[in-house]
Amino acid sequence: MKTDTPKKLVAGLGFLLGFYVLAVLLQPIFFADRFGASSMIAGVDLSYQNSAAAKVKLDKAWADYAVSKVSIGGQMYTAGDLVQSIDMSKTVEEAMLEEQRGYFNFTKFTGAHHSLEITFNDDAISKIILPAYDKLSIAPVDASVRINGKTTITPEVNGRRLLLSESKQNIMAGLAVMQKNIDLKVVSQVPTLTATEAADVAVDAEKRVSEPITLLGDGVTYTIKPSDLHSWLKISSAKPKSLVARETFLPQVSDYYYLDQNKVFLYVDNLAKGIDRAAVNAKLTAVSGKVVVATPEQSGRTVDRRDAISQIQQAVTGERVATLRITTVKPDIRADNLAELGLTELVSTGWTDFSGSPVNRIHNVQTGASKFNGVLIKPGENFSFNKALGPVDASTGYLPELVILADKTVPEYGGGLCQVSSTAFRAALNAGLPILERHAHAYPVSYYKPYGVDATIYLPTPDLRWQNDTGKYIFIQTRIEGKKLFFDFYGTKKTGSIKFSGNADATGAVDMVEKITPTLSEQGVRGKNSFTAVFYRHIYDAAGKLTDNDKFTSKYDSPDKYPH
Repeated sequence: MKTDTPKKLVAGLGFLLGFYVLAVLLQPIFFADRFGASSMIAGVDLSYQNSAAAKVKLDKAWADYAVSKVSIGGQMYTAGDLVQSIDMSKTVEEAMLEEQRGYFNFTKFTGAHHSLEITFNDDAISKIILPAYDKLSIAPVDASVRINGKTTITPEVNGRRLLLSESKQNIMAGLAVMQKNIDLKVVSQVPTLTATEAADVAVDAEKRVSEPITLLGDGVTYTIKPSDLHSWLKISSAKPKSLVARETFLPQVSDYYYLDQNKVFLYVDNLAKGIDRAAVNAKLTAVSGKVVVATPEQSGRTVDRRDAISQIQQAVTGERVATLRITTVKPDIRADNLAELGLTELVSTGWTDFSGSPVNRIHNVQTGASKFNGVLIKPGENFSFNKALGPVDASTGYLPELVILADKTVPEYGGGLCQVSSTAFRAALNAGLPILERHAHAYPVSYYKPYGVDATIYLPTPDLRWQNDTGKYIFIQTRIEGKKLFFDFYGTKKTGSIKFSGNADATGAVDMVEKITPTLSEQGVRGKNSFTAVFYRHIYDAAGKLTDNDKFTSKYDSPDKYPH
């Protein structure tokens, strides 16, 4: 018996091998242009069917499926609407070729499953997925901590998210096998902070704000009380954008609590206001045509608020000590940088006389002029009088006084500021600066003689604008001597010379616009005391050649049209 067993085993293996070889040899003959046993395309049984019969059977199955309703993510859709085209001939051909390649693994006998060759309607599928994303996706809710007398912890809530790409693949795969129910791909979303972690955060955070922080600055020691720290405490499920209070031995919780940056800023800013000091520019004057310092500059100082906030944040988990960093602020105009800025000489002066002005008007002239004292104009800058002046109301120090409006003259805050703008206009004219915008008053005002050399302003328009084309900085200082207002422009004079006259030929020209005699015409044409005033600014180069002949025209109405 023992000698027969190996022989039987060999004979059995030989039989099986012969059967396998016979089956392999018979497959091409028996299944020529036919699908194998239990072969299916999109769930349609095509066993032993040839290509033509298979296509007919598939066409009928697809026709039924295309008009049927398919459940996708719980919503019903017509299958055919989601397909752009289907190539049934290619589907059958590709499936047949796939089975032909399986001769050596008995796929003809064991059956194979194939999908349809489909071109999908991407727009239609996107219109399913995108709304489904909004409907099915729920953001996780982190556990929250409220520390107010006692600690209250709200548990976390799990979320979920629809995966767009994977869901689209599910839909296409389901349509390709004519499924009636297609699931979208939804994954769970776990919160960042759990209730257990939140409890640890609360315990550690409470400990960190239970002791004061010492703040050193300007020779004074400030104490940040635990009550303040407690009111600033914030707990977040993610690392906040502001500086986070960290602790090396407890990193899993210290990333979640920090101090409210806005509240810390308000605290620091309040302290800093008592330490900060504005820099004061040097006051200049001209001696023998040269600029010299009349009053030395004063350096300022400012507390680095950003650094202070950072230090206080870090002190929560550190040594409980923070230091205010105080930075020295240099003024713009100093004795050591006048030449660098080009402030080497008195470029021009403009003046007006406000004699006879009421008390409120004098006050407004003084207040308005102070806004320009120390203004520095950059090379090439288009200077706006209104922008430099800023808001005009009671809060900025002005009183009510007469102002010319559309059809009347009425009291308003800042009445009299045109005295300031007209003076600035004259300084710009005398400096030879290009005038970009200037408007005459509606009617002649005695404060601005000679007539035609005035400039009215009103916020936001009209404005007075000029350009600094000297190539150097211009520094403005204002002064009042008696009842005269002066604008002094310091900088570097342009080469050449400037003259003013009431005619284009420069007859009787003078060297300052305040000295001109303008040409008056159309007197009384627009009513009593109305007229037109004209003057010219003649600009010459270094060789004495006329380069510009600027004409300024002012058409004044009758004052009777603007009663007050």
